[in-house]
This record gives sequence, C-alpha cells and structure tokens, in this order.
Amino acid sequence: MSLAAVVVLAASYAAAGESGLLAITGLAALAALLTARLRIPGASRPASGSAPARFRNAAFPRYRQIHVALGEAQVSQRHFDLVTRPLLQRLLAALVADRHGADMSTDVTAAREALGGDVWPLLDPARPASADSSAPGVSLDTLAAIVERLEDL
Repeated sequence: MSLAAVVVLAASYAAAGESGLLAITGLAALAALLTARLRIPGASRPASGSAPARFRNAAFPRYRQIHVALGEAQVSQRHFDLVTRPLLQRLLAALVADRHGADMSTDVTAAREALGGDVWPLLDPARPASADSSAPGVSLDTLAAIVERLEDL
C-alpha cells in the first residue's frame, strides 16, 4: 500500500510539479475523511425532507409533538382547545395527582385551587371545545402564564 502511495505521489509530482503533489494529497485527505465518516455508526445523512435535527433526537420522541401542540395555541381557539389544551390538561392532572394527592377527574375543586382561578377557565375539562377556527387563539403571554403556573405546582 505504501509503495503504491509513493508511486502515485511521484507520478503527480512528475506530471504537474508541486501543484500536482498538492492536488493528489488533498484528494487523498478527502478520501480518508469520507472513509472515516462512513465508518462512524449512525453518521449517514438524513433523507431529504426529514425533520430538522432538533426533532430527530431518539431520546425524546414526543418532543416534536409537544412543540407542535404549544405552537398551535396561537392559531385559533379551536386549535388551542383540540391540540394544546389536552396536553396541558394531562400535565395538570399528573401534577395535581403527584403533588396534591388528588384525582382531577373526580376532584375538580382541588385542581382548580392548585392552578388558580384566573387560569382555570382555559384548562377546565368541563368547558366544551370551540369549533370556531376564526376566533383568536391563546397569546404567548397567556400560554407562558399557564406553563409557569404548572411549573409552580
């Protein structure tokens, strides 16, 4: 292998001088890098049109779903009620059960008191979902207030 490399380097120098030597050395380095890249497990390129890298993390398969659900809050009241609100209600139910020992499905009062009366109407499971896609959704400030309240539980 090394004899072949010496012959190729000598031939490129004889044919094109220092620029030929530089070109062949660059190509050899590129070939070495490509070979190393192909040998690294999981280093293959993603298919075109696949999700951005921040959503491909196998350790967090639901990250994209949560990201989309929170983004839907602003689209319309219907989007908030059908996409974002169920996610936030599940989080509320888990937090109320874990930190307050109450089941939100049977003890709505405990959940309302834990969350606070000002934010409760947005997550109240008894409130029917809106069918109006033209009504404005929940603002980022309101969504931030809900998330902060959930974090404080």
